[in-house]
Amino acid sequence: MMNNQLSLVPEPSSLQQLVDMESLSENLDRSLTNLVGKKVFFRSDFSKESIPLQNLESSSKPPPYQIQNFAANPRERQVVGIDSSCALIGETEDGSIFAGRVAIVSSSKTKIRRHCRAGPFIFYMNQKTLAEEMISRLPRKAIRAILTDTSLAERFIRIRLERSAQLQAARTNSDALILVDGSLRSSMLETRALCLREVERATEKNFNQLVGLSKTSSLKYVSNAAGWLQSTGKSNSFFDISDSLKIFMQSLESRVLVAKFSPNSQVFRVDMSKVNAEDDAQILSDLKYNDIFFRGYPETLRLAHHLSVFDSFTISSTRSYLSKKFGMVRIASDDLRATILGKLV
Repeated sequence: MMNNQLSLVPEPSSLQQLVDMESLSENLDRSLTNLVGKKVFFRSDFSKESIPLQNLESSSKPPPYQIQNFAANPRERQVVGIDSSCALIGETEDGSIFAGRVAIVSSSKTKIRRHCRAGPFIFYMNQKTLAEEMISRLPRKAIRAILTDTSLAERFIRIRLERSAQLQAARTNSDALILVDGSLRSSMLETRALCLREVERATEKNFNQLVGLSKTSSLKYVSNAAGWLQSTGKSNSFFDISDSLKIFMQSLESRVLVAKFSPNSQVFRVDMSKVNAEDDAQILSDLKYNDIFFRGYPETLRLAHHLSVFDSFTISSTRSYLSKKFGMVRIASDDLRATILGKLV
């Protein structure tokens, strides 16, 4: 199915128009030389199930928010959706090997216009390689966390890739909607050169609008508001829940909405950057007019997700490349969970 879907996306005439990844990959090969002769066993990546955002238990209560509608006069503009993925593919005696990839898809007037995909980039992380590259860019606490928690290491790589792509998209486009997968918030894992603040500066300078979309949330205020909006049965509408969240999240970095784009869609959390110069209702209306909402979710972000994720062939090819290029000694590994639990039938 993916081949049929992605064949509809035209190749860009120049990938440089969307993003320039050369600066990101300059120093990667340098750290990979530390893999020469290492013993390794390759790991599998595990997916996680997501719970829908809306909490339907709250649908019987009257909403404490004023329902607002999208603007009535949308206008044509470019929408740029960005997403990335990272997979833990191997471990050595003193570090971990990751593969990362980032994808960008653009649309206008409900048609996909361009796309590009960069990667896989290979990252080898141990105490030596990470300290050499990041000791002047990240707090020591963050470096220790990355080295001791593979999920944080994956997050660190994704942030690097996404911030680089977001920054380039904000610099090379004007009057566009830049879509981010997830909420708009700073992270202790981002560097000064590739941080949310830099993305917002470039966004504001070029008159773009920065928007984050989340499919899930651990905050009850968000899920309750989503449930109330879903219960209204109205599409092209939203609640602004920023004031409620600020009560217990004083460091909130964006305006937070919950929005429903079409009658058959779920409700999503939508973060609006504080540097956005346009009204939220206008931004949402323009997004609906220029992107595709076949499943109630922006197609630019959906395609960017599918373009960035790794399939088994890519993982296998990456393992073979590393083994051959660096003379690594592959150690056989078993599925420990299956070995211990076995099967009943």
